[in-house]
Amino acid sequence: MESQYRTSAGITNKQGMNMRSAHSGFDISKSKEFKFQQLAMLSISPIVRSVQRWWLQRAEQHYLICADVEQQRAREAQMNVAYYQKRAAMARSARI
Repeated sequence: MESQYRTSAGITNKQGMNMRSAHSGFDISKSKEFKFQQLAMLSISPIVRSVQRWWLQRAEQHYLICADVEQQRAREAQMNVAYYQKRAAMARSARI
């Protein structure tokens, strides 16, 4: 059997492997992955928020431009209606 010595982290063999985590069922690597994931998510969250804010501002600008275009089309349509009503009135008066 390999000789063991105690450290503050638990029982360790000469190769430096922590034997306590294997015996207790508590895997340190998984807890580190979880902590790294939390850190990664914390650093990504502001980036996600800024991208979302940019996307929503872009969408707002797009829809305002669409509204302006539709308003211009409505004005042109009213002008077309007025033009054809005038032409109809001129044709009617020429017929009479």
